[in-house]
Amino acid sequence: MRLRRLLGAFAVVACSAQQSPVGSHGVQTPLGSDGGVALSKTKPAVLKDDISIEEFQPLLAESVLARAQKHVEAGSYAAAAREVEAQMAKIEATPKTVARFQMLLGRLRELGGDLPGASASYQLAAAEKWPLSGYATLAVGRVLLRSGKTEQAIGWLERSPQDQPIAKDARLLLAEAALKAGKPDIAIDAWRAHLGDRPADATDFALRLAGLLLDRAARKSGDAALADQREALGLARRAAAENAGKLPALDRARKLEKRALDALPAAERQRLARPTTEDELVRVRALVEAKLEADAEKAADAVIASLDKPARWGSLGCEAEFWRAKAISLKREAARAAESFDEVVKHCKADEDLLARALYLAGKQAAQDGRHMQAVQRFTELEKSLPKHRLADDARLGAALGYFELGIEARFTELLTTIMDDYPEGDVVLDAVFRLALRRIEKGDWSGAATVLGKVTGPIAKNDSARGTETSGRERYFLARAFIENGDDERGYAELEAIVRELPLSYYMLHAFARLSEKDPARAKKALEEAEKKAATQPFAFEHQPEFDAPGFQRAMELLRQGELELARREVESLGIAKPGATPRLLWGLSLLYSRAGSARDAHVIARGMLTDWLGRWPAGDWTRAWQLAYPRPYRAIVQREVKKSGVPESLVYAVMREESAFDPNAVSPADAHGLMQLIVPTAKLIAKPVGLPFDAASLKQPSVNIALGTRGLADLEKTFSANPLLAIPGYNAGPNRPRRWLRERPRADFDVWVELIPITETRRYTKRVLASRAAYAYLYDKERAAEALALPIRLD
Repeated sequence: MRLRRLLGAFAVVACSAQQSPVGSHGVQTPLGSDGGVALSKTKPAVLKDDISIEEFQPLLAESVLARAQKHVEAGSYAAAAREVEAQMAKIEATPKTVARFQMLLGRLRELGGDLPGASASYQLAAAEKWPLSGYATLAVGRVLLRSGKTEQAIGWLERSPQDQPIAKDARLLLAEAALKAGKPDIAIDAWRAHLGDRPADATDFALRLAGLLLDRAARKSGDAALADQREALGLARRAAAENAGKLPALDRARKLEKRALDALPAAERQRLARPTTEDELVRVRALVEAKLEADAEKAADAVIASLDKPARWGSLGCEAEFWRAKAISLKREAARAAESFDEVVKHCKADEDLLARALYLAGKQAAQDGRHMQAVQRFTELEKSLPKHRLADDARLGAALGYFELGIEARFTELLTTIMDDYPEGDVVLDAVFRLALRRIEKGDWSGAATVLGKVTGPIAKNDSARGTETSGRERYFLARAFIENGDDERGYAELEAIVRELPLSYYMLHAFARLSEKDPARAKKALEEAEKKAATQPFAFEHQPEFDAPGFQRAMELLRQGELELARREVESLGIAKPGATPRLLWGLSLLYSRAGSARDAHVIARGMLTDWLGRWPAGDWTRAWQLAYPRPYRAIVQREVKKSGVPESLVYAVMREESAFDPNAVSPADAHGLMQLIVPTAKLIAKPVGLPFDAASLKQPSVNIALGTRGLADLEKTFSANPLLAIPGYNAGPNRPRRWLRERPRADFDVWVELIPITETRRYTKRVLASRAAYAYLYDKERAAEALALPIRLD
């Protein structure tokens, strides 16, 4: 039937309402959507009711709504709503499709300020039995609340489903409506339930709840009033403790704490005058986490002073002393921090985890203070007394490095030679073994390096690709180099060939390909072609999974159809399916769904962070689709414009963007770098001023500004390192002066070894990741530059 026949009386109300565009947010539209074509006037369009993930697209990506999408992108929601309504009459529709369009129309009208029209559309969507009927019910309540119809809003909000993620939103809106209607008890219950879910905004609602409880207590007497006062005091104190380093929240909490104490009867006020020791410890931890080290040490000292003799070295005293030591370490007083951790070690034997952490940190602080023998002693004590603890292998590595600093290289070698036998499951074992091999390589002892690396390459070969493009192939590559350096050329080149076939577009594969190409270009090309041919014959498909039929997943799909990305994420999170170890076919389907919905970031996070099957197959045949999800190209028009201006390869821009922010335009690093390409304000200012672009923190979160400045920064670095343009990559991370210095210090090092000897761990790892991503982007999307991206230099000029 035609959609118009299903609208009913509500549509008349909706059409007659006034509309006006509003502010700053709206319905998400798919990235890179093309314009639509005009509909036939004689034949109505037909939209599928139920579609597979591969067929999925948001409503605004349908060709019939192309003009509406353009209005949304321009922030003209009222115009978009009119366009959607105009197209509705031309569409052959089922009741579910009607509900779908009414939901979209309701959201556009709400954003455009047409609240009566929005309410009418939402009520039509709520009347149909479909996955988003609960969301539509909530939306009616929200719009009625905005319209000042609080009693009606409460009725709709109380009908919202309580067994879906949307229940959180319903509770908060219900509390707001109840307060406006003069029903605080409903608000109190709603906020209590909200805090039970441990939300990110817990502090704000805990303090609002505390204030509301005190207001209610003032209207009561006896035990009921006392219970509310005690609860309010507890909420205020916990908020004060958790926000010790955040002044606005702390000030609110302190004022409510005083108000609650003043309201208590005198005897109760005296009994509860001081916060509990547990609350004070929460405060100490919060101060440490806020890096307010002086205040944290002072607060820890106060907790310790308040403890009686039996409790001084009990669980609370030990924890207070541990956090005091951490506060001192933040003050860069390594000697005093080590002494404080030593006190924990001396007195706190009962809690093995606390003891292990204290021993490890005592060793780290002693090493930082240059007292390497003391560091060795602490690490050795940890490994000896707690050999099963998760930090035991870390302690072994720490002790070995301590001996190295002391010049006792034989002991360094001994400890790292046996670490794999002693800790086969240790998380630092491979790094420790490689560190030993690298030391041999530094000294020119390739035979010794081969001996070390030969012990680990066998066990890791089967799962090597799953280690990721930064690390996979590391030990095998340098073992192959050792074979060649020791005169066993054929064995070495055969291993390089195997790396090219098995570890596509990984960092060490690039080195393997470069060295194989230098020796025998035809052999390198053949290895690559054989690997591509093999991958093209291996099947890869997005197959329907039972989880896709779950009500929560169906709600997520419908929300993505509406452009409601954040709500869809919440539905997926509630299902618990988006996690490492889940069925690969399920995760690939979810990644594709996010990609089709216009969120390259979410699609990439799943493919990159939770899936490993694609890492062992070249992007050929069907597997190309998997690689494209892991290496997406959002903000394409902006990137194309900026690379044309700067001359920087598009593959490098996307590689930097991928490794800097994982495509999150709002990302902020601990170093206060902002946006997609992670720029700090002073650097952005230097780049921006000559071209008249803004450079403040807020502007750096705008993709157009951030990409423009980041690309110009890369272009400047490539000019700076014109003889060695790849040094722009570590220069982008660590500043240009450091790569210059490292090049002066190691002018004869091969490029592969030079990167391994970058002394800053973050920069070393970053350089490897960007080089691998640069090659992947070139290979996937820019074949003309692929050869250049695959060919890493053997040595630097």
